[in-house]
Amino acid sequence: MMRIENEKRSSRRENARRCSRTAELFDGVGGRQASAHPPAGGGGYQNICTVFNFHLDGEQKKRDPRLEELREMGLRRVLQDIAAAIGVDNTLKMWRIIDASETRLGDDGEIRLPFPRYKSYLRYQRNRYIETLVGLGHSITTIRELLNKQLGERLSKRQLSRVVKNLKDRDARG
Repeated sequence: MMRIENEKRSSRRENARRCSRTAELFDGVGGRQASAHPPAGGGGYQNICTVFNFHLDGEQKKRDPRLEELREMGLRRVLQDIAAAIGVDNTLKMWRIIDASETRLGDDGEIRLPFPRYKSYLRYQRNRYIETLVGLGHSITTIRELLNKQLGERLSKRQLSRVVKNLKDRDARG
């Protein structure tokens, strides 16, 4: 099938329409067309699909084209994953802050930032929870049960006693 230049196309599920006055539309451009009446349907932007408005699984999914730029420039995969998760703008803000800080540079010119493991943050939160339970007067046995039930953490009585002792020593030092 030969495509006629004045067919209307859009992302809506419908057939392309051909204007009945095809010959008239090719005589001139814009306001200089031979026809005094514009074709039905009017002007304006068509409902077209672009990279910014396509849908996947019924949800609006937008992929920032700058993610591709980060990949093309050779940025480490972990930083690309961070940008995809928190957004390119937030990643660039983080990058600027780290770059402006007093971090060490490696021989290759890359920033060397000591970054603790995520599990250290989880351990810190667990210890705050234990501290709260101790403050509420719960026994070691009850705290062990709650840790197992609510956080999936299995600590022996000895481990838990050491954590509690360290928390109390820290509080005593002020």
